[in-house]
Amino acid sequence: MRSFLAKLSTIDDKNLTTRELQIVDYIKNNLQTIVANNMKIEQLAQEVGTGYSAIYGLLNKLNIKGYRDFSISLANDADSAEIEIAKDDENVVNGYVNLIKQNYSLIEKRTLFETLQLIQNAPRVFVSYWESVLKGPAMDLENFLFDQELKVTLLDSDWDTINKRVESVKNGDLFIFFTKYGTSKHLEKIIFKINQSGGKVIFISGRMPSVAISRTVDSIHTLIVDGVEMEDTHVFISKSVPFHYFNDLLIYHFLNTKDNK
Repeated sequence: MRSFLAKLSTIDDKNLTTRELQIVDYIKNNLQTIVANNMKIEQLAQEVGTGYSAIYGLLNKLNIKGYRDFSISLANDADSAEIEIAKDDENVVNGYVNLIKQNYSLIEKRTLFETLQLIQNAPRVFVSYWESVLKGPAMDLENFLFDQELKVTLLDSDWDTINKRVESVKNGDLFIFFTKYGTSKHLEKIIFKINQSGGKVIFISGRMPSVAISRTVDSIHTLIVDGVEMEDTHVFISKSVPFHYFNDLLIYHFLNTKDNK
């Protein structure tokens, strides 16, 4: 068993001296550095602030024969740690893939093309993010539409600012709302005002919209923001990921539909 950490787990801390515990703590916190620098016993003793005898005493208790075997066992532990890190990275990748696959199966292409037509036919477009975490996706879409020479404005959820925009709505103006939720009463009131003024609304949310919103908006896209099939509960995927994916899908079709060629 050429693993320092594995052998260490077989010994109760009570059986180690204060000096030996200091050596163990240093090794655990600096494992990769010790291996990468091929640290000699002289430097290890200096770094820990102890003598050679304490190091050899620890190795004897772990049944490690000499400093060379100790270095080999640490190298094995370092390799194992890198494999575990790579595995963690793979879990995150799988989380992204699963979340995108779920949204791919959920987004209706027919509704996506209806959304494209609304954007293409709008005299003015207002892109609003209802929560700060969705500022990135909203900005990305606004920047793209600006590059396509559309008259577009980015809005946050500031009540006074949005109300001023709504009060000046012209027939056919389009509002695109990004929100993690679908039941905001404030948003319901704003959307109702837009509808009454002849404006159009695209509603992109991480939850099913309320009945009032569903009856008033012109296009609805409900996204999955939580990876329901992810097995590792310690993997965190940003709530904005599905919205970025939706944007990229929308932009792809915007650039590749016949009306835009």
